[in-house]
Amino acid sequence: MLQKLRRADERGYFRTLDLFAGCGGMSLGFDRAGFRSVASVEINDHARASHELNFAPLVPDGDYRSFSDITVLEPQDAVAHLERYGGVDERVDVVIGGPPCQAFSRLGRAALWRLAGKDHAHGEDHRASMYHHYLRFVASLKPIAFVMENVREIGKFVGRNVAEEVAATADELGYSTRYCLLNAVWYGVPQLRERMIIIGIRKELGATPEFPLITHGCEIPGGYSTARSGKGHLQVLPPFDHFVDHADALPELSPAVTASDAFADLPKIVSHLDGKKGKGHPRDIAQSFEYQGKGTSFTRAMREWPHFEAGSTFTGHVIRYTPRDYETFKRMPEGGMYPEALATAQEIFGERLARLEKKLKRKLVEDDREYKDLFTATVPPYKDNRYPNKFRKMWRDQPARTLPAHIGKDAYSHIHFDSEQARGISLREAARIQSFPDGFRLSGSMNTQLTQIGNAVPPLLAFAVASQLKQQLVEACPVHHAEAAE
Repeated sequence: MLQKLRRADERGYFRTLDLFAGCGGMSLGFDRAGFRSVASVEINDHARASHELNFAPLVPDGDYRSFSDITVLEPQDAVAHLERYGGVDERVDVVIGGPPCQAFSRLGRAALWRLAGKDHAHGEDHRASMYHHYLRFVASLKPIAFVMENVREIGKFVGRNVAEEVAATADELGYSTRYCLLNAVWYGVPQLRERMIIIGIRKELGATPEFPLITHGCEIPGGYSTARSGKGHLQVLPPFDHFVDHADALPELSPAVTASDAFADLPKIVSHLDGKKGKGHPRDIAQSFEYQGKGTSFTRAMREWPHFEAGSTFTGHVIRYTPRDYETFKRMPEGGMYPEALATAQEIFGERLARLEKKLKRKLVEDDREYKDLFTATVPPYKDNRYPNKFRKMWRDQPARTLPAHIGKDAYSHIHFDSEQARGISLREAARIQSFPDGFRLSGSMNTQLTQIGNAVPPLLAFAVASQLKQQLVEACPVHHAEAAE
């Protein structure tokens, strides 16, 4: 293992295998920290294409391959293209990725160990979680380290702490393992987004995994577990032997990056309000736009990200057309959610109904066609007691709330804070909320790209984790031990 670490140091970068890679949010952060993706596994065709489009050019020819279905992929096949670098367990230094959370409750620690172990009995139970495939690759390829991310609920799922079960299994596979709940806003991401991060480092290196120091301060609102972490309130269920309750912080913290900080140099979009759908602002995701306004340190980071520099223009500043809701978006207060949106829409309906009745010179009732048509064209059809956060107008002076994968279907969860623009966020703004650099390219339609962004790990969060891991690996390298002794 020390020889493997030394070779990575001589090479100048660590090779990563990216499992459940998505479009590459986690890979982006690791790339910036000095890792290079040499193989990815992702079932979604567009996300896999996005990953290959961005990361294949960053390694020597022939060093990158992408694969689809991990359930039928053997670890040795995923790294067969790297045969010239040695045996199967010599080809990849670090495994990263975020297995989907469906059905993980079906597996216990014993099952994880068995499925990750030498018998590779991963085909025995089709209901089993995808976690065992991740651990199967770790067991076979013996990376120096691994990083797994998932939703916070992995620590409290139907009475079990699955994160602990994964960590304990990795411990038995030879890894010193720890896990911690981190909030992306702590690391300069303009978004409140919690993720459980599990890190394992080979025990031979004598290093216990550490988590990145918090660099940005933020008062975490209720509803987020990280509002209580580090204050004696355990965020996971017992047992929790491998759990780190809270990441440490720098002595002085930068302020959290807000939505207005993130959008500062993006031009306004108002052409959708002229009544001519699509005429003034066509939804061409490849259309180039010029930056406007004064930027911030965050916008500069998005434009100057190493390997993904944007240049003088950018693309993807396109929106969905939702004409029924423009006036509602305009009048909603910042922070307003669906109850406020519905009340606002009903007020607008009342005003429009009065004008229509004046024009028709008669009263309208609910059964009248004109009444029904006007109501449908003005008021959203959802009840206000089931999904109160279905709509949310962003606060300009706060980080955005968690961006969901559902953003690929509608943008109501993130309505732009600028009432003059009266719209949901654009594709580029969604990418900014997740901290994707402007020069990163995505495959597929606008909706497909939005889904990829919503599913991703924020690259700046991944960068913080990767930087801390790299520091520990470099310090463990025999070459650096020798230099320190001289």
